[in-house]
Parts: sequence; structure tokens; C-alpha cells
Amino acid sequence: MKAGKVAVITRTKNRNVLLRRAIESVLNQSFEDWIMVIVNDGGEKEGVCALVDEYRHKFNDKVVLIHNEDSIGMEAASNKGIKSVNSKYVVIHDDDDSWDSEFLLRTVEILDSTPHESFKGCVTYSTRVIESINGNSVQIKYKEPYNTWLEGISLYRMAAGNVFPPISFIFHRSVFDEIGYYREDLPVLGDWDFHLRFMEKYDIFLIKECLANYHHRLDTHVGEYSNSVIGGHEKHIFFDTKLRNELLRKDLENNKIGLGFLVNMGKSFELIHAQISPIETIANKVKRNPTLKRIAKFFLRSR
Repeated sequence: MKAGKVAVITRTKNRNVLLRRAIESVLNQSFEDWIMVIVNDGGEKEGVCALVDEYRHKFNDKVVLIHNEDSIGMEAASNKGIKSVNSKYVVIHDDDDSWDSEFLLRTVEILDSTPHESFKGCVTYSTRVIESINGNSVQIKYKEPYNTWLEGISLYRMAAGNVFPPISFIFHRSVFDEIGYYREDLPVLGDWDFHLRFMEKYDIFLIKECLANYHHRLDTHVGEYSNSVIGGHEKHIFFDTKLRNELLRKDLENNKIGLGFLVNMGKSFELIHAQISPIETIANKVKRNPTLKRIAKFFLRSR
């Protein structure tokens, strides 16, 4: 069984244009002690094999290619890839995402040196990249900060909703022994469920730098090149509700306040914040604009 300090798990299916970028993202890392596992989940084999062979001389035997005859789903594919190699750390590198060249170096340094035993994972800020597919090329439309408002990774905030994408999260492989692997019965939100179970027991260090790129194709809602969070929006809503209900029922069955209470209270606060946020935005604009500020003061004095 092949091994590396970091197991980089990439699931793919008939998306070779994006898979090429993912491969280059890993090969371009300044940190070199990794093993990349590409799980072709029921997709066409020839193109994936040709792509891996093209980079074979750069991989230096640090790649494992797994072909599933039929698709077994994202989380099952992740689990299969993780179990196929040995490593100290694990990170899920989706085939459409990418890294800054220093991502692995910076995150591994943190995990290797942290004196706090409760910290078993590390997350970086992400950049959201809006792009489109044009034939065999990817066109970048614009970029924006994704989660740079985070000051830390708290269980309470995670309960409201996922605050980071898998591409930005590296963690100790040993946690699987305690919390289990990714839930294979979840077609979406398997990462959020895993993050919740992770944070029930452990903490996550935050590097406040955008070292991971979270790519979205807003104009592709169906087909192989769509994002699950966009193309599968209704499915996300369905399983979001299902997960929250499931966790709350566990609390009720055990007559306790636990994760079920947290995820549902967190959702309530998220909905309230969504309603308040436009008002906050307008108020901030007024504060920054001298003319609007004077007008607001005039009306307040005249009341």
C-alpha cells in the first residue's frame, strides 16, 4: 500500500478539463511528501488514464488511480480513496478546486507543531472563483473572498451551516477511528456532517490567508460540470432539513440538549441574520457617505 505524509483524495467523473487543473494544483505544491488518490467514480476510463499518464513523470510514483465501474457516490468514493493508502493527514481535493502552492506546506507546519492536543485539523481562508467552461478550457470571470470574515472555527457557528469547503481543510487521519468516515448515505452535505462530528471532539486551527480556491460555475446548473451546491440546490435543502431533524430527534430521544439543538438554533439565527443583513448594509453605506449621513441626522433631529 502506497503512503505519503498527506493523502490527497480527488473524486472525479467525466470532468477531465477540471481534473487536469486539480492534478497541477497538487503537483505545484512546495511541500512534496504527499500521495494523490484519484477515484474515477463510474466515469469514462480512457481520458483519465491518458491524463494521469501525461503527468506520470512528475508524479514520481506518488499517485494511485482507482476506477469504479459504477458510481458509488461522492462520500463512498472519498472513503474508498482514503482507505487505499497510508498517511498521517488527509485532505479532500475536489476535481474542480485548486490550491495556492504553499497550502500544504503552511497547513502541515501547523499540524506538526501545534502544542494543543485538541487541535486535529487546520483550515485556511478561501477565495471563491467564478468561472465557466468553454470547450476544453476554463474561463475565470471573477474572484472574491469566500469566508474571510471568520475569526475562528467554532462548533456553534458550524452548527448554523458549513463555514469552509473541503479544499481548505486538512486533518489527522486518526480521527476516523473515533468519529467514523464520511456518511455514504448522504448524496450531498456529507462534508458538513463530517465537520460537525469532527468538531464534537476536536478543534480546528484557522490560517487567515486565502490559500485555497473554491471554484463555482454559476451558469452550469446541470450536467457533469455543474457544482453540487448550485446544480443540486434543492437536494441540499432537502438533506439539510433531514440532517437537522435527525440530530434533533437524537436529542429528544436522549432527553438532552446536544448537537440537534445547536444546529436548529443556529439555523434560526442564520435566518434572522439574513433579514437583518440588508439593513446593516444600508446603515454602513450611510455611515461612509457624508451626504447620506447628514440627511439621516437631519431626519433624526426633526422627529
